[in-house]
Amino acid sequence: MKSMKEMAEVQPINEAALYDDIIQKITEAKEAGVPIDEGILGAIAGGVLGATVGTKLMQAICKALGVDVKGTFGSLLTSKLVMGSVGTAMGWKL
Repeated sequence: MKSMKEMAEVQPINEAALYDDIIQKITEAKEAGVPIDEGILGAIAGGVLGATVGTKLMQAICKALGVDVKGTFGSLLTSKLVMGSVGTAMGWKL
């Protein structure tokens, strides 16, 4: 297991570089004639949209339902991790 000091030194994920890398790999696969599974693309797009846009959407829904966004349940609903997971699951099914 890593110590707290080692965990604090972990570099944050660079979303822009990750996105560019995914697009590059998909483009290379398309040019090579490799079939692309649309479910994976939908899951990637859903996860990205869920993590970015989903939190604001859920904040509006929490406000409409009267759920305190700063509370435990509101924090769970507006979490980027939760919204990314929901978006990925929805993108995979579509």
